Amino acid sequence: YIISKYNLASNYVHRTNLKFFTAVCALHNCRITFGGIKMTASLNWKDSFTDTKDRVIYTYSQHRIPGVSALAHHSITSAIPSLEWHYHENSFEFSMAAQGAFTFSTETASYKFSGGDVMVNFPNEVHGTNHLPVTTGDLYWFQLTVSDENQFLFLNPQAARSLIAQLMKIPHHIVQTDADQTLPLLKNAFKLIRRGGNPQMAATYLQLFLHLLISFSSEEQFRLSPDIGRTLNYIMDHITEALTLDELASVANLSCSQYKQKFKKQMGISPRYYINQQKIEYSKMLLQDGMSVTDIAMLLNFNTSSYFSTVFKKYTLFSPLEYLKTLEH
Repeated sequence: YIISKYNLASNYVHRTNLKFFTAVCALHNCRITFGGIKMTASLNWKDSFTDTKDRVIYTYSQHRIPGVSALAHHSITSAIPSLEWHYHENSFEFSMAAQGAFTFSTETASYKFSGGDVMVNFPNEVHGTNHLPVTTGDLYWFQLTVSDENQFLFLNPQAARSLIAQLMKIPHHIVQTDADQTLPLLKNAFKLIRRGGNPQMAATYLQLFLHLLISFSSEEQFRLSPDIGRTLNYIMDHITEALTLDELASVANLSCSQYKQKFKKQMGISPRYYINQQKIEYSKMLLQDGMSVTDIAMLLNFNTSSYFSTVFKKYTLFSPLEYLKTLEH
């Protein structure tokens, strides 16, 4: 069963029928193709309780919030393996980047998001990282089951139905929010559960987060001011240079501290993180063109080839030579 064209007029129909196609694919061990992204059979993923230094996942047994199947935080200091294609039965998944930049994919497209952005995956929607490693950063996420309005964030059925209907109408997979308003709500809910606090209060934080998310999703999505936009162009035009923050601040006509703060506010990541990210993306093309690791390191103004390899692995999970081997396969 190969599904190469799947054009439906309604996203709602698309999402409700996706589960059927996933089941067919799993039954026949086949591959689905949507919009150029090829997937093997996806998993109906359910998280388990986890508590490690870098990753904490609370399930209902720990947090006791009706309708929330998982509430989690992941601090990623080095790239980790890709997320398998999966879906959450009858559940939304909301992922918010507190720091860093991430790329997640659905069956039709890939989406980049960074600090202040929320990635929305709809019920039964297949998603993953399309075989790309998960990059460094700080991520909060929670899964919200919408199949039982009587078990939904301690809300009465009428309020639950209203909130679910509004969530289903969110028009974008990526919603740009004001992190100063939204991120503390997720952090407070998580911290409250971590110290064994009141689940009803934690649910209230999540309710407020969702209402803000709905509000932000209806706003026009404008992000870059002209001064920050100029520095992005400058970075790409001078990607092989050392690129100091004072230099970029001068291009933006801002002080260095103002520039860093404004860049982080609009881009969700620090200027240095963005510069390194773009240098690594450029280095991938140079590697494919046959340039040596040492020459690339010197060209991109890394102090040593060893340091370049360390940064490359931090952002991609692979060393430069390992990356080339993955292309051969």
